Order: sequence, then structure tokens, then C-alpha cells
Amino acid sequence: MPALEIVKGTAADVPRLEPLWVAVHHVHQVSMPELAPYVSDAETWAELRRHYDELFTKPETELLLALDAGELVGYALTHVLGVGETFIPDTWRTAQRIGELESLSVAPSHRGKGIGSALLDAVDASFQARGVRDVIVGALPGNEGAVRLYERRGFRPTWLYLSRFEGR
Repeated sequence: MPALEIVKGTAADVPRLEPLWVAVHHVHQVSMPELAPYVSDAETWAELRRHYDELFTKPETELLLALDAGELVGYALTHVLGVGETFIPDTWRTAQRIGELESLSVAPSHRGKGIGSALLDAVDASFQARGVRDVIVGALPGNEGAVRLYERRGFRPTWLYLSRFEGR
């Protein structure tokens, strides 16, 4: 069986990410049902697709694809921004450039096999090669699997958004 391969993707690969993102959307729905109603699968992808397309207009956006025997089974999307574009500088001392892990997804059929960790290894190596040592990532608090994965990698909670949604 071929080993897992992590390769760089491009903006042209973004449409391939839809089922992987929709799987994350489903995890959000299950892990925090109290925030319902959620947007549809089509709506979540349309919004995220626009966001991803915008990120790819910036020079330091990188897409990493996890391939198992050629099948796309996960991805990580990162970008680098100035610390002044974040919530960070009024509280923490960091470098002038911050890496953000925008999204990470592993296909449900491939979870628990180390693919998320392999993607994070590649993310860390990519940021390090670009001279970026400070990194942020967002996760829904109810997505305990993702939170545990990130905490095992040294991430700690730094900012919490509380929401009240009444747009039903």
C-alpha cells in the first residue's frame, strides 16, 4: 500500500476541497447542536470557497493536500499575515509575521490514522521554512477531537468568541 503523501496544492485545487470542508461542517453541527440552525452544505461551501479564493490572492497562502494512493483524503490551508492584522498585538509579544492555519480537514473514513498529524507536520515545516514561528488556529470548542489534536501540538486557547445568533 502506498504511503501517505503530502503535496502542495494550488488555487486550482480548491474545488476538490468541497467534500472535505462539508465533512468539517457536519462535525460542527454534531459537536455544537445548540448553535443551530446551521447553513446548508451548499451555503457553507459557497461562503468558504469565496474566502479561499480571496486568500489565494495573497502571496503567502499555501494549500497542502494529503493523498492516500492518489486519493485526496485531507488538506490544510495556511497563510501568513502581519501581526497588526490580528487580535494579538494588544496582549502578546510575537514576531511581526503570524502564520494562520485557516483550515484542516481529514475525510471521515481516514480519521484516526495520523493524517491530521502528518498535515500539521507539513504545516510546521512550511511555516518554519518561511521564518514564521508564531501560529494561530481557530476551532469550535465543541470539536473536541480537533482541540485535542492542536493542544498535543502545543497550541493553547488564547481568544474565545461568544455568540448570540438570532437570525433564524
